[in-house]
Amino acid sequence: MHWFFTGLLIATSAGVVAFTGYLLRRLFTTEPAPTTILPETGQ
Repeated sequence: MHWFFTGLLIATSAGVVAFTGYLLRRLFTTEPAPTTILPETGQ
């Protein structure tokens, strides 16, 4: 029976790692927000 929980633990760990990698990739591959030009500074 412990083999079932070992496999479940490995699968859960792999899922957590994959999901974390997905979130990090989504976080760092977002396009930067366009910078708005403020009329009062003239820049």
